[in-house]
Amino acid sequence: MSIASNFRLLKTETLSKIHETSLDILANTGVVFQSKECLDIFKNHGAKVDGQIVFIPEEMVDKAVKSSPDCFKWEALNCDRSINVGTKQEGIHVSMNNGPIYIQDLDKGRRPGTMEDLINLYKLGQQSKMCSIVGQIPVEPSDVKNPHRYLDIFKQLLHHTDKPLFGYVGTQKEINQMFDMVKIYMGDSDCLTNKHLIGVSLNPLSPLQYDKTPCETMLAYAKHGQPIMALTCAMSGVTAPIDPMGTVVLQNVEILAGLVLSQLINEGTPFIYSPASAIPNMRTASYITGSPVSNHINIAGIQLATELYGLPTRCMAGLTDSKTIDCQAGFETMQNYLMLAMSGVNVVNECFGILDAIMTVSYEKFIIDEEIMSRSAFVVKGIDSFEDDFSKNIIKEVGHGGSYLMHPSTLKYCRSFWEPLVSENKSFDEWEKNGSLDIKQKANKMFKQILENSPDMIIDKAVSMDLEKYVKRVKKNS
Repeated sequence: MSIASNFRLLKTETLSKIHETSLDILANTGVVFQSKECLDIFKNHGAKVDGQIVFIPEEMVDKAVKSSPDCFKWEALNCDRSINVGTKQEGIHVSMNNGPIYIQDLDKGRRPGTMEDLINLYKLGQQSKMCSIVGQIPVEPSDVKNPHRYLDIFKQLLHHTDKPLFGYVGTQKEINQMFDMVKIYMGDSDCLTNKHLIGVSLNPLSPLQYDKTPCETMLAYAKHGQPIMALTCAMSGVTAPIDPMGTVVLQNVEILAGLVLSQLINEGTPFIYSPASAIPNMRTASYITGSPVSNHINIAGIQLATELYGLPTRCMAGLTDSKTIDCQAGFETMQNYLMLAMSGVNVVNECFGILDAIMTVSYEKFIIDEEIMSRSAFVVKGIDSFEDDFSKNIIKEVGHGGSYLMHPSTLKYCRSFWEPLVSENKSFDEWEKNGSLDIKQKANKMFKQILENSPDMIIDKAVSMDLEKYVKRVKKNS
């Protein structure tokens, strides 16, 4: 097999200049951390701290880069679903969305998400052949408003997947409660001591700040050695310089600051470099996702991580600003996913059904996006050869004017090619005979069938009961 090489935007000398500029800002401008515990950690390791501003020296950055692994095993309840993330992984790992407010389908239109929708998306993620990591909050459940909603949501996640887990941000107390639930789920009180089981994505507050929630989240996850993703969502001209390269630098500074903190808390904690900055709509200063310039900024970040730092990478990929499943949704999603896939990114998210700049998730587009991801994965994989001699002997055997249709090699390999999941490639007559369904209608039928055939829960009933008892106990004692 010939592996396709990564798409590179920047030369090595440019990457080095970005790194040097980042080191200057880290050491002389510094980054704000709105957490006394984090500030104390920096002080105790020799960093200069002025109020909430931490000035991070070059040697501290170098040590953090060296101590963070270039690859780690992200383990799952089902061992067969565990994955390697980083230099030793094969293909791209896809994780679920986080943050949409609305759910959308052909039957009921666009509406606020509910717990039922959240569970449905977890089920679709569990059944998806493209989804490697299940979790986060793929749609906000608007009907769950109690103070312990994070436990109710997390309980549903644990009920509906045996794949690697993606957790949530919160206070250290809240996260440790979720970790207690992971121990019940795994049936092992020491599982978080020796395994990487649950990752988290946290956001710096651009420019050059980490507010209280990401600080608390990093403290909780790093103390247990669980994977951390510092995901900068800076907007050029709004929360970052309007110069795209300036945004690359600011983003790099923020991510490196998070890397250093994670390693000071617990050396060797897996850290995934997660660029997610964007060019906004400069007429309104609003967040948009369809500009290819945004991908340029983030591909530059991926190059820094892979070529200079040796870190695993993650980026938001399946994005579109379209409000419905239309041509714009198709070409923007394919553009964004394929550009990042070609860059060599390790993990992608915001890929399943995203519409309207991550405000909405569509059931039908969830299915369509699986095909987009499958197509892109095939493109970056390279080309396979079925025969060691590139079919030389077969070509000689068939000779001039012959047919390969019934040749044994054709019969042997005819089912080896990529096949579409939902798009139409049959003749017009066959399509018409089958009801003349467009891709949205086919996807609508498909997601309903998947949900209908999904189990009520993945875990044993006894484990489910233990989780329920734990949640009730926490609520009662709060």
